[in-house]
Amino acid sequence: MPDQMNLAEFNVRRRVEFCETDAAGIAHFSSFVCYMEQAEHRFLRHLDTSVLRELDDGYHLSWPRVHVECDYSGVARFEDELEIAVSVEALGTKSVTYGFRFHCDAEPIAQGKIVAVCCRMRPGQPLQSIEIPADLRSRFSTYVKP
Repeated sequence: MPDQMNLAEFNVRRRVEFCETDAAGIAHFSSFVCYMEQAEHRFLRHLDTSVLRELDDGYHLSWPRVHVECDYSGVARFEDELEIAVSVEALGTKSVTYGFRFHCDAEPIAQGKIVAVCCRMRPGQPLQSIEIPADLRSRFSTYVKP
């Protein structure tokens, strides 16, 4: 059995808003993509960075998504409080794969994944994928699943 002490997760809580529900009052499946992105942004701020960070050379560092998925096993309704656990499933040279586990009232209701690529960008110019800077790689590594 792997050493669970090496597995760190960043946890986020949020309520389901009325505008995020369908006609049955259940959180719409598409809302989970937004929940994952919001949790990712909070995770990045926790790591003292952002999804868009200015670089010294006039460019910005950004994280375009190249893959998103979510599997559902339960429901969340208006006013339910969601617990979202964020981890790093894989840390590549230029990409990070986030894992998301959703719970409502301690019951698992969904799990998802986002793959984002580290890029340099400047308005009006094409994105350029780059290696994840060493300082960020070090911060991410605490949250990599064993």
